[in-house]
Amino acid sequence: MIEEALRTQLEPVVDRRRRLSLAWRLSLYWLTAGVVGLFLIGADRLLGWRSPLALASLCLAVVAATVWAIYRVRRLRPDYRAIARHIEQQHPDLKALLLAAIEQKPEGPEGRFGYLQHQVLLQAVSHATHHDWMQTIPPRTLALANFSWFAALGFLLFVLLLLWPAHRPGAPARTVLLQGGYSITVTPGDTEVEKGSPVVILGRFEGQLPSAVDLLFGPPGQTPQRMALTKSLNDPVFGGMIQETSSNLLYRLEYAGWRTRDYTISIFQSPELVRADARIVYPAYTKLPAKTVEDTRQISVVEGSEVTLTFMLNKPVQTARLAPRSGVALGLAIDREHPNVLTTSFTATQSQQYDLHLADAQGRANKMPPRFVIDVQKNLPPQLTPLFPANDVVVSPLEELVLEAKVADDYGLLGYGLTYSLIGAKNEEITLGTAQPDGIVKAEGPARSGLVRAYRIASDDATTNVAAEPQIRYLLALEDLGAEPDQLLTYYFWAEDMGPDGKPRRTASDMYFAEVRPFEEIFRESQSFQDGQNQEQQQNQEGQERNQSGEQLARLQKQIISATWNIKQQAERAGGITGRKDDVEVVRQSQAGVLEQARQALTEAEDPAAAKSLQAAAEHMEKAVEHLTKASESAATTELTPALSAEQAAYQELLKLRQREHQVARGRNSGQRNNASSERLQRQLQQLELTQRENRYETQQLAQSRQQESRQEDLQMLNRLRDLARRQSEMSERLRETEAALRQARDEQQRQDLLRELQRLRDEQLQALRDTDEIGRQMDRAQNRQRMADARQRLDESRSEIRQSAEALEQGRLSQAQTSATRAQRQLEQMREELQRRTSSQFADQMRDMRDQAQQLDQRQNEIAGEIGREIDARQKTLAGPEVGPELAERVDRQKENMRKLLEEVKTVSEQAEVSEPLLSRKLYDTLRQASMGDTDKALEATGELLRRNFLPQAQEIERRAGAGIEQLRRGVEEAARNVLGDEAESLRLARRQLDELIEEAGGEPTARAGGRERQQPGDANNPMDAGTRQRQADAERRPGGERQEGQSAERQGTPQDAQQSQQAQQGGAPREGGQPQESEDQRARAEAGERPGDRAGDRQGRPGERRAEGVPPSERGQELAPAQAGDARDTGTIDGGGSTGPRGPFTDERFRQWAGRLRDVEDMLPQRDLREEAARIWDRARAIRAESRRHSKEPQWDLVQMQVMNPLVELRQRVSERLAQLQSKEAMVPIDRDPVPDRFAELVRAYFENLGQGAQ
Repeated sequence: MIEEALRTQLEPVVDRRRRLSLAWRLSLYWLTAGVVGLFLIGADRLLGWRSPLALASLCLAVVAATVWAIYRVRRLRPDYRAIARHIEQQHPDLKALLLAAIEQKPEGPEGRFGYLQHQVLLQAVSHATHHDWMQTIPPRTLALANFSWFAALGFLLFVLLLLWPAHRPGAPARTVLLQGGYSITVTPGDTEVEKGSPVVILGRFEGQLPSAVDLLFGPPGQTPQRMALTKSLNDPVFGGMIQETSSNLLYRLEYAGWRTRDYTISIFQSPELVRADARIVYPAYTKLPAKTVEDTRQISVVEGSEVTLTFMLNKPVQTARLAPRSGVALGLAIDREHPNVLTTSFTATQSQQYDLHLADAQGRANKMPPRFVIDVQKNLPPQLTPLFPANDVVVSPLEELVLEAKVADDYGLLGYGLTYSLIGAKNEEITLGTAQPDGIVKAEGPARSGLVRAYRIASDDATTNVAAEPQIRYLLALEDLGAEPDQLLTYYFWAEDMGPDGKPRRTASDMYFAEVRPFEEIFRESQSFQDGQNQEQQQNQEGQERNQSGEQLARLQKQIISATWNIKQQAERAGGITGRKDDVEVVRQSQAGVLEQARQALTEAEDPAAAKSLQAAAEHMEKAVEHLTKASESAATTELTPALSAEQAAYQELLKLRQREHQVARGRNSGQRNNASSERLQRQLQQLELTQRENRYETQQLAQSRQQESRQEDLQMLNRLRDLARRQSEMSERLRETEAALRQARDEQQRQDLLRELQRLRDEQLQALRDTDEIGRQMDRAQNRQRMADARQRLDESRSEIRQSAEALEQGRLSQAQTSATRAQRQLEQMREELQRRTSSQFADQMRDMRDQAQQLDQRQNEIAGEIGREIDARQKTLAGPEVGPELAERVDRQKENMRKLLEEVKTVSEQAEVSEPLLSRKLYDTLRQASMGDTDKALEATGELLRRNFLPQAQEIERRAGAGIEQLRRGVEEAARNVLGDEAESLRLARRQLDELIEEAGGEPTARAGGRERQQPGDANNPMDAGTRQRQADAERRPGGERQEGQSAERQGTPQDAQQSQQAQQGGAPREGGQPQESEDQRARAEAGERPGDRAGDRQGRPGERRAEGVPPSERGQELAPAQAGDARDTGTIDGGGSTGPRGPFTDERFRQWAGRLRDVEDMLPQRDLREEAARIWDRARAIRAESRRHSKEPQWDLVQMQVMNPLVELRQRVSERLAQLQSKEAMVPIDRDPVPDRFAELVRAYFENLGQGAQ
């Protein structure tokens, strides 16, 4: 239509007018917003008024105005008449033609224009075609509008950038006051901080400075405290710090008779768990009473227990959820009377870890969600352990068969007994013990069943406790049973307990076979070797068809019976055979295969008796295949019972194929015979030689093996118990000191410091509770529950004492807290004395590296603290000096970054060790949680900021907090490493003993090789033997009271008696009676363990870290001990002058590999990195010398050995002794700041001391 054509010509003009209008609107709005921003900047600079809401409100207003302008322009309908008038003003030749065209409306039929109207529209469109109506809005005007909104936008952004630092959310408020000619800016002004956090107050002056500024602060309504602010040397800033904010505070600054307004410090608390209690209702079958565990983070429960967790928080929360590692979070109910108490109940079916996530109404979440561990102990079926004969046997019809077994269950037995049967007869079940109402399993007396007698052997007590392990020992008389030759007796043990579903559950052992042999079975010895060979040929050729085939069929049939029995037991426990259809099909196919072999043997059989037995066996096999087929198709467990009976009957028929007379001889290749007949004959011969005494000895061996496994479990808890006992001892001592200090406190500040110390002690006791729960959870495991029942009870008593100590600390009763801690320490010590030391872990390298990092971090922090203190002392003496604040601040920043990396590594190792090393994971997690909640990173950040501003006294105060946090982190990592790497002092002692032996073995070799021609004098400084002796004497002298180091007397037992007395006299100790040396610490430890003091071989094999002795046969262990023994002999031979050549040493024979391996063991024992690196360097040099000697087939250069191997070994031994002395006693005298001599000066130092020694002589 012509109307649409006209509108198309006008649309570009309409669009240009819209863009022009939008540009002017945006310019106006953004310019107005920029002006408002200028007013806010002025209010901040001149009046000190600022608010985060102002900037947010301005930004929202700008966004809203922009959106409104765009929406308004786009939704505005164009005014075509105004546009037409504007175009006609620019084009007078139109003469109102465009206005007339726009006002035209259809008047004809069907909405059509008339002829005249049509002509008007055509003329208007024609004019638009020949003239550019867009020029009615000049491009210059449009460009000006665009530049206007662009400039307004730039102006607005510039103003917002100026406003952002002062008005951003979370920026400290400040106030600028103009009073008395002073212009002061107070930071942070009105603020909000977390409870307990320090607050730094700064007052910055512009222009005139007052002489002093005081800070007055205190809770509202109370008399404020006054504190003088410290002026910065370089900046016009006065600053100070409020150490702790425990409540809302008001503060102000006073200076030169003027004061600022009162500012508010509001505190907030993040939601935090105060205490968690657990109530456990055990299943009825356990007969355990309900139990409440107070203040715990981990519990151990029985499968099916009802657990109710109660959480007490420090404040009411908005949301709370107990989220597991995998699965749906548990719902928490709020107590109506106590809004800060949450409860949840659930049935424990599997072990799980939960994290408690909390959030208050303001959206603040708990910093470190506490972790709760629910360790579910499964109700395991009874364990049946056959003791004798524990395998299939061949018996005579007149034999009395002894049956022995051990039965055990975790929560008590309902009964136990024995089931046996002769093939073709009914199963006979003998109940040997039944449960009584009081939970005691009572063994019944002798039982009779038909012609069978069952006797109870060697039992002094007729009742057995639930936690004990009843032992079944019965005798079956086969004569009374009516057993006949070639019959089969099957038997198995069974026991009943209560399953997790509350129903009785029966568990059976494996099925065992007793084959009744004929009376006339004879074993004859061949007359000659040739007869033996003829017998073998005869059995392999003539008797193969009957003997070997029958034996092989019997062996396969026995395997089928065992498989069917196992499937039947598994199906009964699982409640059906559905999941075992494939196994049943395999057994059916195997039985069908044996059936085919039996039929083939039947066709080839010539003996009528053998053919009859094979025919009967085949019939029974067919029945077995039929029942197995039905079981596979219908998945019915009942079909397995007749199948099993048919299989046993077939096996009994196959037994009749055995030979009755055998001739045996020892041939050359008898060991290569591998047929079934020879196996059975060999087994029969062995049984003929078996005695009852040997069977009982085998039972004792099995008991010793089980005892060894239990001992390994005990050793895993040693470190934790020792650590808990030590911490309780230190807790008691610290409580005693704190109580005395509280009585002598003179001012309120000192009293508050002591109260904070008591709070830290309470936190340590709560952590001790967590560690105790971890040990209890390990004791509650299925393999430990019965044998650790008494220890678990004592541990509960210790835990109760620790909890009472924590509660007494919270209530301020220090005497009672100290008493409870002392009792807990004694109980833990008693438990610790029952265990032995053994440590091992796959995370040894990572923990050793983390321990080194933590120690270095703590050392560097102490250095920073010392430099801050020295700088403060220096500034008190001089008013001016070099600025060290920025440099120290950079070091503090590096400390913060190193601490962050260490915490990340701690978190990684904790997650990796969660499954294999739960104790290590728990300890690292606790260390990480304490470090995260201690705000050490914030303290380091505040220290760096204060150092940059040169507020050294304030920086020193807050640095102490950071140092305490880093020290706590170091202790946590060291304790975790101790659980993995073992005790550092014990490792050092063992390493020192190994170094002594290495020095003695290798040091005497040059003298022995010289054979007296170049003997060294006893006082020669180059003799490593004398050097080692002097070093051990020096170690003994450093010990308090002149006590000799362990192993010293044992190492010198081969020396003359007067030499020992001379050594003791030099060390200030008197010889014992008979001239015997004093008993060393190591010997006393071995004597307490029942070992001989001189049993060095056992000492080396039994200590942790001696991996070479583990799993080595006795013969190899004897060879391994040869170097030490040879070293003693070599020493004696050298001193006595016997022989000119002497024995060979590690550098000249094949013992070097063992010697170097022991040096590698020393490297693994050393806990410090620098010591390990030194040992590795010595090992490399020794290996290089050994390789050079072997390459040229000559003796090594002994002076090179002395300089590169022996002297470094002696020095390494000395450094180990110094480190051990530091660990053993805080009062021991050890060298301070003694660094090893650099390699390039080692020779000069050695020559210097040699000259000193010659001058003394």
